Amino acid sequence: MNCKWVSNEDRNLTCSRHADSSGYCLFHKENKNKREIALFDAYIKKGEISDFTGFRFEDEFDINKIINFEYEKLKFCEATFKDEVNFSNFMFKKSVDFTNANFESYVNFKQSTFLGNCIFNKTIFNSKYVNEEVFQKSDFNGQKLIVEKCINFPRLDGIVFSPYTKFILKDTYYNEENSICGRNNYKIARIQAKITEDNENIGYYYYNERNYASNFLKSKKYNGYKDYLVNDFFDFLSKHLIGYGERPIKLLIISFSIISIFAFVYLFIGMKSLEYGLIKVNLLKNTYSLYELITFYGEAWYFSMVTFSTVGYGDIIAFGFLGKMLVCIEVFLGITIHATWTSVLFSRLIK
Repeated sequence: MNCKWVSNEDRNLTCSRHADSSGYCLFHKENKNKREIALFDAYIKKGEISDFTGFRFEDEFDINKIINFEYEKLKFCEATFKDEVNFSNFMFKKSVDFTNANFESYVNFKQSTFLGNCIFNKTIFNSKYVNEEVFQKSDFNGQKLIVEKCINFPRLDGIVFSPYTKFILKDTYYNEENSICGRNNYKIARIQAKITEDNENIGYYYYNERNYASNFLKSKKYNGYKDYLVNDFFDFLSKHLIGYGERPIKLLIISFSIISIFAFVYLFIGMKSLEYGLIKVNLLKNTYSLYELITFYGEAWYFSMVTFSTVGYGDIIAFGFLGKMLVCIEVFLGITIHATWTSVLFSRLIK
């Protein structure tokens, strides 16, 4: 009877090894006894196995004691590590793949060397060790290090990259408690992207770096609570208005919304037009055709647009004290957003 293990990612991927009474082979079986654990390691060495897809490692795993043979690629896809795992001081001479691997305990990559590609895709790490610097002094000389959609991916502080190694960090998120880990990892990704001239992803890394940095702003880091509030306020504006300069479309949408909303308010407060005279909609006293409402709103939108842009042609002016106050507010918003937009364009041109 063949092992009944089936991949969760590819249902056509199965195991053809002989199964025992549990229905699984030694490598995919759960709850191994001591003898089976000893045989597990021995069979890997004897068979020079390098594809560990779906394997269940239920005892401590030290790669230096197991992998002492040549291989084409190491695959730990969908592997489960129940106990501590030690990859430290090991030289990965070829590519290694940890797609969908699950590290339920501590894992260590310190002072390891990667000569090929390394992939962490949908890899799960224990949340207890998310702030551990498990890659300290690890040396990446391969073409790519890919980290995508991982859970609790640990800190990369102390990692060493070749200037030719492309580091891709995508869709890997952290809760507020572990924001410092998110900030550091995306900062490292941004720095490496600059070195490798990966301009396509620099903005994405910068946004996430700033986003996670804003989560652990503390008042004690500033001279006073007032300084903290000011910094927090401007950080909030920077994030939600322009996405830290990396999402300028937000600014365009906000600008259009401000112009449209003020135009709607002007429609009821009133404006003086050289062409139409006083434009003021009063739905309680008068009735208007759809054409009139569209025409009046078009005039109001035009007035709001030239006010927001601080051009102010003069063919339409605000009516009454309240109208003038609204104009002042809109001009202030316009100047602020213009300055912000200029800084965004300038920073992106520099990049």
